[in-house]
Amino acid sequence: MASASAKLLQNQFKKIQSEPVEGIAVELSDDNLHEWKVYIEGPKETFYEGGIFQLAMKFPSDYPMSPPTVTFISDFWHPNVYTDGKVCISILHPPGHDEMSGELPEERWLPTQTVTTILLSIISLLSAPNTSSPANVDASVEWRKSPAAYKERCRVLLEKANKTVPTHIKIPHPDTDPVEKQREKEKREEAARREAPMDLYDDDYHEDLDDDDDNDYGDDDEEEDEEDDGVDNEDDDE
Repeated sequence: MASASAKLLQNQFKKIQSEPVEGIAVELSDDNLHEWKVYIEGPKETFYEGGIFQLAMKFPSDYPMSPPTVTFISDFWHPNVYTDGKVCISILHPPGHDEMSGELPEERWLPTQTVTTILLSIISLLSAPNTSSPANVDASVEWRKSPAAYKERCRVLLEKANKTVPTHIKIPHPDTDPVEKQREKEKREEAARREAPMDLYDDDYHEDLDDDDDNDYGDDDEEEDEEDDGVDNEDDDE
């Protein structure tokens, strides 16, 4: 029997598959709902633009009460990513108050977070790293003091990352690609039509009912006429 955690993850996985998020693709690792493979496209106008980076998300058995861990599989250089690839971001820190971190409880993990909100936060982090509390001090210093060197390092790493992306992975662009945008719009409209309740006050609905009633009455009239004809024929025979 699937756990509550597994059921929730299954729903979130289905949702991100049916409603793609710009620049993010996901798949399960060995069909394990508690281990996901994630592919993130580097945001435009950042040092990571043009790259597709692989990450691993591992969810605890009590998710969503506890946060998942997110780790870059691709070699990555960023102030808020440890040298082993683990992402350091407030919303992935265990819930509650931590005086040492200086973070407010509402800035840390909350059970209302979803896979989508986590990944969007990470993409945002790529555009605007938190250099005041870095996980990788060297990357933070280079970001601030030697942006040209930082950019060149990222260029080398993104080229390396792109070579390892599986051929079956396609990064969705429902917000920026006109074709995908129209396709998603049609899917949403179709879903809305399927979920919409029948309007009993709809004029067309009542016209259809009236037509059905008229047909019923017409059938009754025909039956009565046939009966009358039968009576008349009997009288004639007499």
